[in-house]
Formats: sequence, structure tokens, C-alpha cells
Amino acid sequence: MTGPLLPGDPERLGSIRLLGRLGAGGMGTVYLGRTPGGRSVAVKTVHEHLAADPHFRERFRREAAAARAVTGAHTAAVLDADPESSRPWLATAYLPGVTLRHAVAATGPLEPSAVRSLGAALAEALEAVHRAGLVHRDLKPSNVLITADGPRVIDFGIARAIGDHGLTGAGDVIGTPGFIAPEQITGAIVTGAAVTRGAVTGAADVFALGAVLVFAATGGSPFGSATPAVLLYRAVHEDPDLSGVPDGVREVVTACLEKDPGLRPTVDQVLRATADPHPALWWHTEPLRSLVLGETAEQPVGEPTEQAAEEPAATPGPQTAPRTAPVPGPPRTRRLSALPPPPVVRSRAARRGELARRGLLLAGGGGLASLVTYAFLRSGGAGEREERVEDPVRIRPGSDRPGALRWTLSPALDSTSVDALRSAGSSLLVHGVAVPDAGRAGSSGGYVTARRAADAGRRWLADAEENAPAQWGVCGSVLVAADVGLGALDLATGEPRGEPAERPAPLWFTVAAGTLISGFGADGDAPTLTAVDLRTGARRWTGGTAEVRPPAVLDRSVLLADEDGENIRCVDAVSGELRWVYEEFEGPVAALAAVPGAGCFVLLGIGGALHFLRARDGGRLATGALEGGPSSGSSALAAVGSTVLLTTGGRVHAYAPATGRPLWSAGTVGLDTSWPAGTGGARAPVTAGGSLLHWARAGVLQCLDLRSGEERWAAALGGVGQLPPVVAGGTVYAATGELCRALDVNRGAVQRGWEVTDVRDLAADPSGWYARIGTKAIRAYNHTAAPVPGS
Repeated sequence: MTGPLLPGDPERLGSIRLLGRLGAGGMGTVYLGRTPGGRSVAVKTVHEHLAADPHFRERFRREAAAARAVTGAHTAAVLDADPESSRPWLATAYLPGVTLRHAVAATGPLEPSAVRSLGAALAEALEAVHRAGLVHRDLKPSNVLITADGPRVIDFGIARAIGDHGLTGAGDVIGTPGFIAPEQITGAIVTGAAVTRGAVTGAADVFALGAVLVFAATGGSPFGSATPAVLLYRAVHEDPDLSGVPDGVREVVTACLEKDPGLRPTVDQVLRATADPHPALWWHTEPLRSLVLGETAEQPVGEPTEQAAEEPAATPGPQTAPRTAPVPGPPRTRRLSALPPPPVVRSRAARRGELARRGLLLAGGGGLASLVTYAFLRSGGAGEREERVEDPVRIRPGSDRPGALRWTLSPALDSTSVDALRSAGSSLLVHGVAVPDAGRAGSSGGYVTARRAADAGRRWLADAEENAPAQWGVCGSVLVAADVGLGALDLATGEPRGEPAERPAPLWFTVAAGTLISGFGADGDAPTLTAVDLRTGARRWTGGTAEVRPPAVLDRSVLLADEDGENIRCVDAVSGELRWVYEEFEGPVAALAAVPGAGCFVLLGIGGALHFLRARDGGRLATGALEGGPSSGSSALAAVGSTVLLTTGGRVHAYAPATGRPLWSAGTVGLDTSWPAGTGGARAPVTAGGSLLHWARAGVLQCLDLRSGEERWAAALGGVGQLPPVVAGGTVYAATGELCRALDVNRGAVQRGWEVTDVRDLAADPSGWYARIGTKAIRAYNHTAAPVPGS
């Protein structure tokens, strides 16, 4: 992508500062932004083919103006829009929380009283949308956010503009199969025995409301789980399946799902039928409360939740997590998917000086506690003197007994944090925000420190940007953390490899053949691709175009693909030379990955096409297909040996690259809870000994054979799987609710359990496991194979 981070004239954005890319979907790309006053906004752009249509711009202009008039308590306010930009955009209030789809998948269907309360909230939101002269057209579980203040409806004021009959092609359907009204599918209004052509009205939103309530009550669509074509057929010709909908909800749902829009209730009638004079705050009950709080934690530093990603049409089946499960700790907060917050451009010396100025003394009510531990901050250039700064963390020793708490690392001051953890051999890497300067209101800075795994003793301390890293990782003896302004550091000393460049944070970075390759947004005439030797820090090559999507890497081959699929090419990582171009892929690219075991790359299109390409020459090895296509915003490709894994829409699929044939498919909770992010932010599955380890359901950890997909074992742990499991040696560690357990990786037998709440990061090595507890502690526990009664 060329030009500014947000396509179009950056002056059209006014004073909104872009912090990162949240996701992409059928409309276009979504970014997280922030106003000068500190308000977070979601900036949504549209695809170029829509922007090129003058009729669309006129429709977009009218709909955006109308959307600003929507002021309902259960909607996300539209704050600004620019239909005249080279790529039109619209900014809405950013709402931290989880989608209804995520909430039901993680905690199970809602109680009947909560479903009725949700119906009232959705009816109230649609009433505000319709009052402004709009029709939502795409109400679905992923467009309903559960926030700390209750449910909110998002993405109104855009679907109607895109779905105008003058803009869609023959056979196009605007909406999500399983939740879309029959008249949206057929383009007709059915009234009794008559069929007439007509515009889609608010009655279509009432139909979708009924379908969403079925999902909330049962965990599934009223028309089951099938391909989009089958779901569309069922919505038009078959009755919905309401067998799992409880009494007290079924009557209103049945009325909403009438085929004839004239027989459906109005949103005001739905509101009266579901309103409760004393409604319970069901989103404040466990385990949903902890799920929402876990996603909203740390939002002031710009970490998004699921608001922007357009989620899949296919819905998961009913969940089996018990409602009496232990109260879960908050799950891992989602990170920016591609564009981490750009760092403040300032000199390294200035940042070191800011850290060095921070106070060293703590005053207590009964006396004075002196913080006298210091660390040498790494020198950033010749001739600069070494400065001494305080260690932002302190250590409390524990025990060396098997299974015991080994040590606890916590912030030295209340205003210091620990917000990211990464294991690296015999070291642990910790990122946090350091103490604000008492003499300068609001000033702050980040840090990265390497600690010995054995006793948390300090190896080195380096200043960094304050935004929590999402893409940092370890490659051999080097820490790569360009997203917090560190570039590449020697793991043993913390010294930078080469002179760090003062430039914005990259869109993405990856490592290939000892080369750090980064993609940057355009900055004047500066190149958009940069390759640096990881050993020396010397620049190897620059130039070319950096796509928003991270590349796939196989040895020295780097596969780059733009979002439209029109520029798919392979370059040499060391020289930057073009190796080959692939021109046989049609349509936008949804994901790409390398397959080391087969010496090839794999491309996934948004329509579901899979192309397997030889890395050496770009020749097509095989093709395959994902029926129904991938789900927007929640898909990932990866390879383990010669098996290709694709996770999307609540399932994980396996393919054989030599033939493109599917091997097996299994249900899964989702990408974020089962596939951890590695170097550069690329996600990969958790595997061990030819097995895949993932959360099959909210509290069920499953081990599948990678080649056959057969279940080797499943452990029902209760609670909610908060974040991906980790494996070290023959042990897998998994956190649910208020417990973390060690299980034998071969049999699934529980070896031991520990009471640990609010786990945000999990890591392990042969000596034990490590957990980041919120932003205020990191704990290390010793390994044990001895079972503990009641664990």
C-alpha cells in the first residue's frame, strides 16, 4: 500500500491520529484512531472499486449524514466521515468489549432473562437507527458488542450505502447468511400470496434481530450450520429451527422470523414485548463479566478488541461450558493485527534522559523506603556517557521445591507496569511502562528488560516505546522488537545490532535468512521496504512496495501479496531481487503462509480458493478449496511440517499441499485463544509430537493427530480457555478460570493445578512456567510431575 496509513488525503482525517490496523472485511479496512482529546475511534474505509463509483459516493454522503443523527444508548456514534476522499472513510466511537459471537463461544448461550434483555437493547438500538431513516441490513452477532456498559450495535449507516440496488451486481447479497431476511435474498417483498419488487425496509432488521436472539439463546443460527448458499435457501424456503429456544423468548423470536415482512412486529413492539422494568445487568455476571473486563483492560494504550473485524457468517454450535464453572480470569487482550501504534519520534538520548530523570525514593507513612537498585542502560551511540537509571521492577524470591512459586517480579512503583512477557531460552523478556516524570505531567516511557529465568535477576534494561509490543519476537540470539522502537537487540547484552534508525513503527516486520525485513508506510520519497542484516545491523537493500499484509517466508524466499491479489511476487531476502511473479490468482488474498515440509507457499482467497506454489519458481503445485470461503477478520494459515492448517469461522481445517485435498476438519473456539502470535505478529498453532493442541470448546483442551485429525485426548478443565496453551518438554500448561494446570502432553492427565487469576501471558521452559498477572506481576512456578490431590 502506498500513501498514508489511511488511504486518501491525510488532511481529510482532521486531527485523528491513526494508531493501528484493526482488521479488514467486505467493506474495506478498519483502523484504530485517537482524537486530540484522547477519544478512541474506529476509522472505516471502503474498497477502491466502491470508491470509484460516483453513485456510491452520493449514497455514502447521504447515509453518513443520516448516521450522525443516530443517538441511541445502544449504538456506536458516528463522529465524522469524508465521502470526497480518494477512499471514503467514516469514523465511529470505538467501544472496548467483545462481540456477542465471541461471548457465546467463550461462555455459552445466555440465560433466558439475559436474552430478553438483549432483545430490548437491540430493539432500542434499531429504533434509533430507523428514526434516522436508515436500515442496518447486516445485524448479526459480530455486529453486537458486549461492553462494560451493556450491548451496543455497530456498523449501521454503511451497509445500506453499499447495498443500494444501483451499486450491487447481479446475484449480490448484502448481509450475512443465517441472519439475513428473505426479501434481502430474493430482492422481493412477499405479502400473503403476492410477490412484489421493493426496497428493503426496517422489517429486515427485525428478522435479523430474531435470528440474533436465537444465536444468543442456543449458540447457533435458526437455519443451522451449512454453506452460505444452503443458509440462504433455508431462510427463503424453510422454517427456522427454534427447538432450543427457551420459553419466554420463543414467542417474540417466532414473530420476528416471519417470512412475510408485513407480519413481523415493529421494533417498538419488540421493545415492549422484551422490556423489563427492573432489568438485570446480565453482562456484569460471571463468567461474562471477566471476559468483557479482560478485553477492555489496558484500552487506554490502544489495544483493540473485536469491534472492527467483520466476523464470520457461520456460527458455532451450542457450547457445553457449565454455568457453575469457576469464575474465569480475563482472557488475553487482543493486539493490533498489523499496524502497531507509531512511536513518538524523538532521539534515543532524549528517551534515556527522560528515564534517568525519574525519582528514586519512595515515601511511606512510617518511614522512607529507598529504591537503590540501578541498571546500566545500554549506550545508544559513540561518545555518549552511560547513564544510571532505576530498575522498574523488583523481585520477591520463592522456593526451589517442585511445583512451588519460584519468584515474583512486580513493578517497583504503582505507576510502573509489566504488560508483555516473552520466553527466550534461559531468559525472560518483559516489557512495561516506566514511572512518569514527576516534573512533567503525563510524561512516560516504556522499557524492555531481560531477566534470568532461574531467579529473575537482571541481564539488561533498555528504554523502549510505551505501547505494548504485539509483534516482538526472538530469532536466534537476537530480540526483534521494532514495534516498540528497538529494532534488533543482542539477547545477551541488550546492545543494538547497528545504529537504530529514527522512523515510525513498521506496518509489519519479518525475519528471513538472517535479514530483518520491514514494511513502512510511505514517508515522502523514502522506500517502503527495508532489509537489515541481523548480525551487523547494516542495511542490505531498500525499495519496492510494502503491502499492508505481512509476507510469508521460506528460507531466502519472501512472498509478498497485496490485498487485491494483483501483485503476488517472491523476492530474495538477502539481495532484494525479484525471483518470480504469480499471475494466476483471482480476487483478494485472505491469508498466505510458507510450508517448509513441502517447499512451497500457500495462498487463500476470500472466496475459498487455495493455491500451493513452489518456492523455487512460483509454479503451481496444486489447488484446493475451502467451502464457503474464510471468515473475515478471524482467519489464519500456517504449516506444521507438510500439513497446512487453516483456522476460520470456528473450525480448523487441514490440507495436503501436494494435492490440495482436505485431510480433516474440527471445531475450535477461535484464533486468539488457540494460536499465539510469534515474531512479526504471525500466528501459528500450538503443536507437540505430531499433535495439535487447542481449545475445542470454552474449557475443553483437545489434542488432535496432525495427519489424521483423530482425537488423542481431551481434557474438560471447566471455566474459559483464556489464552493459548504453552508446551515445554512433555508438559502442556493451560489456564482456565482461576486455575492453571500442567498436563501430560501424551495422555492429557493433569499433573498439578495452581490457583492463579487474571492470567494475561503464559510462557514455559523445561524448568517450569511463567504467567503475567494483569499488569502488576509476573510469577514463575517450578515444574512438577507429581500429582496433587484435587488438582
